[in-house]
Amino acid sequence: MHDLFTPYTEKDPYVKRNFIANAFDGALFTFAMSFVSNVTIIPVFVKKIGGSSLAVGIIPVIWMIGFNFPQIFIANYARHLPYKKGLLLKTAIVQRLPWLFLALLSFFILDKVGITTGLILFFIFFFIAALGGSLNFPGWYDLISKVTPVKLRGKLFAVRSIGGSLLGIIGGVIVERVLNYFNYPVSFGILFSITFLVMFVSYIFLLRIKEEHPNPPKENLKYKEFFKRLPRILKNEKNYRNYIIADSLLITALMADAFFAVYALEKFSLAESYAGIFTVIMMSSIIFGNLIFGYIADTFGHKLNLQLAGLSIGIASLAALLSPVKEIYFIAFVGSAFTAALIHMSRLTIIAEICSEEDRPTYVALTNMITAPFILSAIAGGWIAAKFGYEFVFIIASLFAFTSSMWYMTKVKEPRVI
Repeated sequence: MHDLFTPYTEKDPYVKRNFIANAFDGALFTFAMSFVSNVTIIPVFVKKIGGSSLAVGIIPVIWMIGFNFPQIFIANYARHLPYKKGLLLKTAIVQRLPWLFLALLSFFILDKVGITTGLILFFIFFFIAALGGSLNFPGWYDLISKVTPVKLRGKLFAVRSIGGSLLGIIGGVIVERVLNYFNYPVSFGILFSITFLVMFVSYIFLLRIKEEHPNPPKENLKYKEFFKRLPRILKNEKNYRNYIIADSLLITALMADAFFAVYALEKFSLAESYAGIFTVIMMSSIIFGNLIFGYIADTFGHKLNLQLAGLSIGIASLAALLSPVKEIYFIAFVGSAFTAALIHMSRLTIIAEICSEEDRPTYVALTNMITAPFILSAIAGGWIAAKFGYEFVFIIASLFAFTSSMWYMTKVKEPRVI
């Protein structure tokens, strides 16, 4: 560890402290999310409430809209702040509280209301959780990029992900036991409660981050000027524009994610507690993948990782489509986990290398605003699943996934060699 941080300590004596604080925050947050995975847990919960395939398809749509669209409205505010930590701490509270509300909903309300009311209440709190993440993200992203040297960022995200996934394996085991030994909706109330408690512990590590130096923008833009500038970025920055195209294709391919777990339970007549086993498989795969992906990011750049993300979700979709037995079907969860790890590590991290330091919040928010509508494909996926079967969803997703990988490979230039 000494050799890792020594080259940077002269410029920033807190680089090690910040690395460790960010690593623990990320690991614990990932651990918390293992109890409420959008791939393995939340779809099963929506089905238990009584939701249709269309309702399952809405899960990633609600999450992506809530998480991505509002960022553009707070990005300019975050950009103007010379210190980002205060904003981070305030918005992180909003990000965590909805999971407590979902626990209370499960314990005291769901079994007393109808299906429609239950689904509406769930999606309201689920949306607020995503919204909290959206308000939090521009400030968090700018701060983590600010206090982490560029050649440590891949390692940091790998450590966060590996640590969280190691804990997530334990989380998956706990999920399996909880779903086995407790009846719905109490079982999910317990999972939401654990999520909130672990997130609260992760918040303590956010408090430990030391932001020593300000990074005010060179020019303060009013909101009108800020929004007028966004089209010019897309017009003038060809490499960024090609990145947006590839990213949009990749986001569209993620329509398959919401259906892997529910299709496996249906196809092989499995108990809902298998959602815990699926989570263990995903977390184990994330650990294995990050041992490789962090090295690739720091050595060869994030573009290669994003090519691999397209391949991974494409292979996952084909595995779900073609697997004759559940043991082979598990490849779908491995591929989904690899994709999640690669996206977490490289999708937005590459932007910090494409744009200037002061423009990080702007580019990140613009990216998420543009690509967010493509997650609406998950609604189409829900309709297709209900009308034609899950198999068609997986075919379409694989086509978008492989196209995204090819676009990254042939059109996007690695920013480190431009």
